[in-house]
Amino acid sequence: MFTNFISTLNEIFNSHPFSKTLLISLLLVIFFFILKKILSRQVDRKKIPRQEKILLKRKISQVINYILITCIFLSWFAQLQVFFVSILAVAAAIVIALKELIMCLTGGILLNVSHIFKVGQRIEVDGARGFVIEKNLLTTKILEIGPERNSQQTTGEVISIPNSLLLSKSLRNESFFRGYCIKSFIFKMEDEEHIEEFEKQILDLAQKKCAKYIDEAKAQISRFCEKEALIVPAVDPKTKLLVEEGKDLSVLVKLPVRNNEIAEVEQELNRFYLRWRIEQKRRQEQALADTQSNS
Repeated sequence: MFTNFISTLNEIFNSHPFSKTLLISLLLVIFFFILKKILSRQVDRKKIPRQEKILLKRKISQVINYILITCIFLSWFAQLQVFFVSILAVAAAIVIALKELIMCLTGGILLNVSHIFKVGQRIEVDGARGFVIEKNLLTTKILEIGPERNSQQTTGEVISIPNSLLLSKSLRNESFFRGYCIKSFIFKMEDEEHIEEFEKQILDLAQKKCAKYIDEAKAQISRFCEKEALIVPAVDPKTKLLVEEGKDLSVLVKLPVRNNEIAEVEQELNRFYLRWRIEQKRRQEQALADTQSNS
């Protein structure tokens, strides 16, 4: 009969893998319950104050409970390990499938928490430039400027930028100076003899262009820099000579510009540069003609 009982028990364990662990857990509970009762009676037999008996019983009960929980956990560890691995596999699959969505949500939360830019400001992300017209948890919409690099005109097209790009790409905010920015324009020079003349003329034009708001621009930029504990940059228009690869010469013009007048200022400086080149070419042709007539 005992052999039949063992055989039946093995069949149950083989057909129901968890039944063996469940039986062991039940036996552990019964064993530690009996052990707790035995130790409790041993404490009652000791000739110590009643308060100390209560404290000792509580300590014994706590230790037995900790041991019981540890034993049950160890007995179920193999089954729990399979369960946790399954949970992790499912979680990993979800993360991989929703990776882009999670990154967009993370980027959107970052935008709202850090206040990197606001609606109406001018930004550049991964080569896309424009004015922010909408931002939410998933995307940021901008009114495009360009598309060529040197253009400052809006195209009328709206670009939706996934907020995930904010976690992996650099972002440039051109509106931190409260409606003003310090823009640089570069003009290549072919006539080395007249570079100083060009610098003087274009600097005069830049000074005239920003004369009406130069004081306000200085005040706004100074207030922002003092608030952020930054060094106040030079705001007055200035020029700089650039030498590229030891031979190509260019003149850089830097001046404060209102954000809504960048395109206008750029076009005015470009037209001046074009007129200056035409005038220089005309002078060269005239000088060549005079030389030929004199000879």
